[in-house]
Amino acid sequence: MSLVEKCWMVTSKISVIALLMITGIYFGKFVCPYIKKKKGAVAVSIVYITIMLVLYMIPPQIDNFSAYLIGVIAAFLAMYVEDRRNIYQKIFLAITFFSIRWLTVAMAARLDDLVTKALVFRNMSAEKVWLQYGLYVGTRVLDIVLCIAFIAVAIGLINKAYIYKKDEMSVKEMVMLIIPSLVGVTGYGILQYYLMIYERDTGKNLIDTYGFYGALSFLHYLISIVAILVVIVMFQNWKEMQEEQRGQELVLNQISDMKKHIEEVEKSYRDIRSMRHDMGNHIQTLEHLVAHNNIDDATEYLEHLKNEWDEVSPEIKTGSPVIDVILMEKLREAKERQIRFLSDFHYPQNTKLNAFDLSVIMNNALNNCMENVSGDDPYISISSFRKNSIFMITIKNSFGGQLNFGDSDLPETTKSGREHGMGLNNIRRVARMYMGDISLEQGNEEVILSIMMQVE
Repeated sequence: MSLVEKCWMVTSKISVIALLMITGIYFGKFVCPYIKKKKGAVAVSIVYITIMLVLYMIPPQIDNFSAYLIGVIAAFLAMYVEDRRNIYQKIFLAITFFSIRWLTVAMAARLDDLVTKALVFRNMSAEKVWLQYGLYVGTRVLDIVLCIAFIAVAIGLINKAYIYKKDEMSVKEMVMLIIPSLVGVTGYGILQYYLMIYERDTGKNLIDTYGFYGALSFLHYLISIVAILVVIVMFQNWKEMQEEQRGQELVLNQISDMKKHIEEVEKSYRDIRSMRHDMGNHIQTLEHLVAHNNIDDATEYLEHLKNEWDEVSPEIKTGSPVIDVILMEKLREAKERQIRFLSDFHYPQNTKLNAFDLSVIMNNALNNCMENVSGDDPYISISSFRKNSIFMITIKNSFGGQLNFGDSDLPETTKSGREHGMGLNNIRRVARMYMGDISLEQGNEEVILSIMMQVE
């Protein structure tokens, strides 16, 4: 083997290895926004590159398609080990990258074929071997540059279009999203199969014989990538519509709660007005009893009057009539169920905090407490404090069971149907409207919900 032939072989191997490493790096970049820690994305790149290099270095036992499939499966397992949440999304990412890798490399190859034929094959002669080699090196560099450009653009557009990266993906959503990738890579396989069959049967290259075949192949690869992107955009638009629908449901819940609270306030107002109307009669009765020295009767009558006043006068005063009504309702429910209800909540005055936004938090949080409170001495407590622009709410309840957090920061609910997990999500949604968030902790047979909001 001559020196120039050795150079050709070494250059070919280096270009393949460089392409393997570059695609591995971009695999990590692709999955990075979907994984909790960046080291998980680094692990994906390392595992993919290592597996592909090992399969490339050992004597060929399997075809390229199977080798890359093994590499992607290994990278998927690394991704799952690093972050076990949202497995269907990880399957989608692995299949999508597998398809994108083949399609972008094939697009670059079609353009590289044109350049190679135009520059290298036109200068085929014994006297120009080093010129041919130099042109070949140039085409290998061009091929790698084109691959980087195509895969970087494809991954960048997909990650930009995929907005709701943290949302849990269902099986149905995964199937819908991977169909374009499967169609694209299947089409690639069919086109390559006909290319191989034609060359085996005729000894000629199909693209050399029919130039339009290369153009059609390039068009198929491009359309396949566009189809993947379009389906993701449509999926994200659908998710956005779901968010808007949930927002509308939240508004409807607020309106429903508002009506209920107004009715309670009106009832309290009617009771107070009725007592004020009868107050003159009560005073005259007490004066009559005292004047005739009926002290025992006067005391009994006064005690009865005090009980009536306690019924219409709220025991809890937070500074907001709306929140007073909510807490009084929960206090009455707690008394009926023999649950201790403790309140040290104070509504922050002169802030941008809307009482009806806060009512969504209070209703959902206290309803969850009422549903889940347990233990020998069941209790619910709510407190608040304000530090400059930050308003904190802490709601606790006794709980003898064990919350199942899974891989999320919020526990999985035992409810089913459309209301599944809506309570805590509604609380978080309102908190985030005020640049805040929530956290839920469990310890010492107690569940603690903390809500932070910025109210100025």
